[in-house]
Amino acid sequence: MKNILIFVLALSLLAGCKQADQGQRTFLIPEGFTGWVTVHNEPAEGEGKREYNVTEEGHAEVKEKDIHDGWASNKYYYVDKEGKRKELSEGKMIHGASGGDENKGEAFFFVGNKEDFEKTEYTPEDK
Repeated sequence: MKNILIFVLALSLLAGCKQADQGQRTFLIPEGFTGWVTVHNEPAEGEGKREYNVTEEGHAEVKEKDIHDGWASNKYYYVDKEGKRKELSEGKMIHGASGGDENKGEAFFFVGNKEDFEKTEYTPEDK
């Protein structure tokens, strides 16, 4: 009986902690790019678009109310000049994807191998 009570209590706590799902965003990164990508939130018309181009300088503009609400399951691709995509895996070529500054409406992630990620500190910069 005690185990059932603990299970029900734990289940209730988990249900209360559930966050909304943000859905999936897709980031299209220029082939060969390595370094930090800063995602700038610019809520405006066009909100709801879920595919974002990353510039050669490592910037992406998103148009969403709040890029930090809920859980996200993003996809990351290198894109060559012909538009062919190669998926990049989190933990192998994508690192630090949960970081950001909620007050500025920014998020960031690193593109590159783990060794480079660990020795390269993120430094915010202007667009």
